[in-house]
Amino acid sequence: MITQKHLKPMKTSRFIVASLLLAATFTACKKDEQQEIGKPTIAQLEVGTGNNKLAHPGNDLHIEAQITAPGTIKEVVLEIHPETGTGWKVTNTYTEGLAGNKNAEFHIHLDVPTEAVLGDYHGHLKVTDQNGQVTETEFELQITIDPTLPSVSGFEVGLNDAGNDLHVEAAVTAPNKIAKMILEIHGEGWEKEVIYTDAEMVGQPTFNLHKHVDVTEAPKGHYHVHLMVVDETGKEIEFEEHFEKP
Repeated sequence: MITQKHLKPMKTSRFIVASLLLAATFTACKKDEQQEIGKPTIAQLEVGTGNNKLAHPGNDLHIEAQITAPGTIKEVVLEIHPETGTGWKVTNTYTEGLAGNKNAEFHIHLDVPTEAVLGDYHGHLKVTDQNGQVTETEFELQITIDPTLPSVSGFEVGLNDAGNDLHVEAAVTAPNKIAKMILEIHGEGWEKEVIYTDAEMVGQPTFNLHKHVDVTEAPKGHYHVHLMVVDETGKEIEFEEHFEKP
């Protein structure tokens, strides 16, 4: 006869085996869940004005892309280096306005040094999510001199003490004559665009811009100010400044 005493070890063994199987199944499910989180994606990459992949010493370089990361963004790294030899090099890491988001617009204006070596360059835009997954895309870039491009010097913005009036000032030169200027302010989910076609500026090779923009409705926070100058041949160039609204 088999007694109850002899059955106890058998029940204990079965319990241990069942627990191990359950733990293994749970671990496998967790791994599957992690694997199901898609890698980041980079879309609609635009390098240079109108995606012309050109940059000019002493001006800024526009770079924009739409980023999606199901596992949420950790950081975005931009690298630029010469194809051969020595030249301008960039290694910048961006997190502000990006980290923690699943969808974000990467939009920067990078200052190209006046001493940047002319020639062919290669760029990398890399997105890392919170799970360590990485997606990278590459682009070509050429640094050239374009003496016909409009230029801006002394670009300054300043907010008055009341926080409702933004002062904008710049000295503009356009060898092909000014067609219009576009001022865009954005930040904290708020944006405003003003187009200037003053009779005093249109058709002129130089103009001292001096404007005041009402920003009363803008919430407190950090803002970008973009000044785009378009000449009569359609060439355009954009410059950027910042301000804080307390």
